Order: sequence, then C-alpha cells, then structure tokens
Amino acid sequence: MEFEPVTGRLREVRVITRPTADGRSSISFRNFVVEMPFTKELNLSIGSLLAVETMRPDTYLILEVADYVPVHYGMINMDGSIPKEIRDQVMEEVERSWQRKENPEMWIDVFTYPIGYLATPEGFRKGYVPPLPGSMVRILNKESFKNFVCAKDGVDIGTVIGQGVPLTINLNKALIYHIGIFAFTGSGKSNLTAALIRRILRYTNAKVVIFDVSMEYSVLLLDQLLTRNSKILTTDKYPPDLSLSTRKFMRTHVIPEDLEEIRKDLTKSFEELLREGKVQTLYVPPQGVINMTYGDLLKLVKDQIEDKYTAFSQKPLFSLMLKKLDAFMRENKVSKEALLDADVIPIIEEIESEGKTAGLKDNAVIFSFLSTLRSYVNSETVETEEYDVEKLAIDILDREESSPRLFILEMSNLEEARELVAYLIDEVMNRRKRSFSNTPILFVLDEAQEFIPFDTRQKDKSELSSNAVEKLLRHGRKYHLHGLISTQRLAYLNTNALQQLHTYFISVLPRPYDRQLISETFGINDTLLDRTLDLEVGQWLLVSFKASLPHDVPVFFNAPNNLTELRNELEKSGSTNPPHDTK
Repeated sequence: MEFEPVTGRLREVRVITRPTADGRSSISFRNFVVEMPFTKELNLSIGSLLAVETMRPDTYLILEVADYVPVHYGMINMDGSIPKEIRDQVMEEVERSWQRKENPEMWIDVFTYPIGYLATPEGFRKGYVPPLPGSMVRILNKESFKNFVCAKDGVDIGTVIGQGVPLTINLNKALIYHIGIFAFTGSGKSNLTAALIRRILRYTNAKVVIFDVSMEYSVLLLDQLLTRNSKILTTDKYPPDLSLSTRKFMRTHVIPEDLEEIRKDLTKSFEELLREGKVQTLYVPPQGVINMTYGDLLKLVKDQIEDKYTAFSQKPLFSLMLKKLDAFMRENKVSKEALLDADVIPIIEEIESEGKTAGLKDNAVIFSFLSTLRSYVNSETVETEEYDVEKLAIDILDREESSPRLFILEMSNLEEARELVAYLIDEVMNRRKRSFSNTPILFVLDEAQEFIPFDTRQKDKSELSSNAVEKLLRHGRKYHLHGLISTQRLAYLNTNALQQLHTYFISVLPRPYDRQLISETFGINDTLLDRTLDLEVGQWLLVSFKASLPHDVPVFFNAPNNLTELRNELEKSGSTNPPHDTK
C-alpha cells in the first residue's frame, strides 16, 4: 500500500445504536473519529480509504470516510451565553486564521467506519481487529485506492468522485448476482440503466429483454437497435402506412430535451427500424390461455382430492391417479415444468377402467374430469401468424449468433404488462430447464414497484408478476437467467425479491426508510448513505456484495452520459448530421 503524505490520528471510537427500519429490533454501527491537520493540500473526499494500526502487529484496519468537518479550537465552546462583541472578535480572528498555512488551533474531524477489511503483509483480507486509539492514520493514495476498489480488466462505468480514476467493474459477475438501481425521480435511473445495457451488449454475450412501461428505451438505445439484430415488441397496433407509423412512433415515445435538436434524424432512424421490420406487434393471450404442464395436472388432481364437494367414493380414484402420475414421472424423469402430452393417455384409460369396475355412474365428476383432460391432450396446437409469447421465448433462447440480442417490450397498460412479465419469465424458465444453455439472459424491469410490489393483488395481476420475478431472482442464476430492477421506492418492493440483489446503484433517496433499508441490508454506515442526498444528477453510490467489485466497499462515482454516447454512436454510423458551428 502507498499513502498520501498527510497523516492523522485516531482520536475517538463510538458505537451508535438505532432501531431498524421495521422497528422490530436495533442495529449498531462503529464510528471512528480521525483528527487530520488542516491543510489545503489534503487529498480527502467522501469515500476515501484510510488505514489505521490495530492490536495485531503489521495489521491495519481499512476505514472509509463518511464525512469530514473543519474544526477551530477557538469555536469549540462558542455559544449564545458569550457576549456578542466577544463572539464577533473571536470569529473574526478565526476567519483570519483559516488563511494561514499552518496553525495548531485548527484541524479536520474525519468521521469514518470500518468496511470489514484488513491490510496485512500478505495483502487484503476480510476481518476486523480493533484499532489502537491515538495511532497514526494514513490515507491510501490514488493508485492504492484504484488497486483496492476497481476490478482488474473490468468494464469502465464512470469516474470515482474525489479520486478521478475510472471505476471498473466485473460486469459478468454483476449480471450473475442481479442488479438494483434505486433513486428518486429525476436522478438519472434510465440514463444509468441504458448505459449499463449498452456495456452489457458490448462486453458480454448476454441477451437483454427490457420491459418498458415508460416508452423511453427505444430512444435511449436507438443506436443499438439500428446496428444490432433486435426487436421492439409492442401490444399496440401500427398502421400499414410507413409515414403514419413513424409519426405515431415519435408521438408515443419519450424524446429527451437534449435530443430535440436532432428530432428529424431520430424520425429517419425510427422509419428505418419500421422498414426493416424490427417493430412488431406482440400478441398476449388472455389469462389462463397457456400450455398445461405436468405440474399443473398434479395440482388439479390434488385440488379434487382436497375439494369438500368431491364425492368420498371418487377421492380414492383421484389419489390413485396422483400415485400413478408420480410413478410415471419418476420412471421417465419427467419434470413438473414439462408440457403435458399424450403420454398420460394410458393413465387416463386405467383410471376410467377402475371407475367403471367400481360401479360409478357415467355422470360422475371423475369421468368428466378425465374426458376433458383427454380432449386437451388430443387437441392439436393451432399455428398462427401472430408473434406471441411462445415465439418470443423461442427467439430469446435461440443460441444462433444471428438471433436477436436486444428485445424492448413496450406496454402502456399496466395489468397487461404484469401478465406479460409473468408469462414470458415462466415460459423462458421452463424452456431453459428443458434445453439448458449457458447464454446469459438479462431481464430489465423499469418501474419495478409496478411488477414486484410489497402488497400484491390478484385483481390487478401484480401477484402474478411478483411471483414470477421472485422466482427469477431466486432460482434463475443456475439457469443463466438474471435480473436488473430499477425503482424510486424500495419501501414498496417485495422484500423477498429485494434480498436476492447483490449489486446496488443508489442515488438521491429522500425518504429515511429507504436509506435505512439499504443501510441494514449491506451494513453501511447511516452517515455515508445520508451523503447520497448531496449527489447531483448522474452521480451514484455503488454497493456490491461479492459481485461486481473485488472488495465489498461502497464507491461514489459519476456515471457516463448515455445521451452523449448515443449521439456519438449515431454520428459514427451516419444516422445524424453533426451539429452546426454557430460561431
């Protein structure tokens, strides 16, 4: 490790305890106060890393700066009980003293907290050893900070605030463990999401599926749509006339103010997308119109057994059917997710025979059940020209290099959007289980509070989408299916889904509950999270738990401007004319 020339001393150790966000228990944080000399050459900022000697020889505890405040000895006991004339004289003298290069009466109180790492002669490792009060504290220099924080050979996603070094992350690992983007309206969530997707398409072989209820990603990723094999899928109908379709496309999509001056060029680009057939209408079947699986059949049989209206004389036959289905599935290694097929016909015929031998009447419930089941199995699948969820899932799972890599699903109706999210995720997961592939697929949920709310309801289909997304985040990783969720309110999210995310991008969250929830999830000091209130548009706090960064250290950084990258790419491809020089 290498350090800055300025050093300080550990003056105070504090333990702060507060109630958790839900009020059911309490949580404690260690806070260390470091005293640094006041100098304008001091290279210190929020997020800087310090090293302090511990009880163990040659072992240093790594601290992160959460806040720092200049202090003057003359102001320590200054309050309203001192006469105003004396206060004015003291404050005038204090003001003059700040201009002097060195003055033992002034210093900087640096508020820090341990991030759970130790520096030893063998390198960095996880752990905690109590520091020695009064010991010398050193600031890691820019190179040491970069080596500790940034992923080697990683993908550049911005610049670390206060350090000026590129922030590089392990993008593949971030994908595997799922990503969350949380910030208040206007903080740049869509900009960051689009910038990350741009890099995922460039540096990985992942396919990206975006559920877009805001109708903005077709603009934010327009260059990717033009240059890559991609699809924009909408539940809306476009007129056959190209000019009318282009006009409708421009009218229904969000055009950022920064792109208004190239609106004509955007219109031409959208016309090109329509002409190439990259914009298609997606047919979403009504709820319940789905292919039945063996798991669905097992559930139907169990429901008949548990139904109080099912005749007692018929329940043993339903139990026998359940037993035979189980034996058949075990013997033939058929999973619950497998689609129901004609292989169950012998079981149906056997149960019918047992029912007739038992003397059941022809109108018995079990005969009706078996008859309708046979009709379903024998029915032929009607092929249609409509592009539906099944065809979309096949395209998403297509392993050919020529297959589409970017899918943007535009849905203005929320209930229909939730239904589509549930159907598509379930269809992709079921098919991936039957035909495994290691090609990563990333599902992007913008406005995630609409799809995975804490309070779900059957009526508005939120229960349907929440269950599907939770299953994706819980079990998708082993099938190379991943999630990126973006929202402005953590408090409204399904907490079971939230706990599956290992990489968080956090910007301004005005509500204390949201900040406390993140603080408790990752064990981050409250003071550090409160600094997110000072972030400007495009500035973020990255927190990654064993995922995108080599060490679990929160990092403040400036994200790239996606609109600038979009314009540059469009100009390179000749899709826009360079701006005229007005000088």
